Amino acid sequence: FYAGDLMRACNLNPTLKTINEIGGEEERGKKMLTSADIFPMYKACKDSKDTGGFHDFVEVLKLYDKNNDNTLLSHELFKLLTNFGEKLPKEEAKKLMAELCEPEDGDGFMPFIPFLTRMCAAET
Repeated sequence: FYAGDLMRACNLNPTLKTINEIGGEEERGKKMLTSADIFPMYKACKDSKDTGGFHDFVEVLKLYDKNNDNTLLSHELFKLLTNFGEKLPKEEAKKLMAELCEPEDGDGFMPFIPFLTRMCAAET
């Protein structure tokens, strides 16, 4: 198992930093985990405070809300997903946005609360 995928399957939201700290590898297939490895990793990951939640994400996206109406330009969300924090590959970001985002309006703005609600559904 890849440690990050395993922890996320257990409904945790670890950062890459946390995954590395608990003994995971950034590259998949580099290290096989045994059942004895999993519980200590799970506990360390669960105890980590290095995660973000829905309200944290709302506050970040409000920085890009030009109209103060909980919307942002879709290309700005794409840039955020692919360039900041734990960067997503462009294809993964496109797929995520296609699945979770509301349609853009005529000016290219989209509401970000529904996107975050869907993205964080397992967390709330």
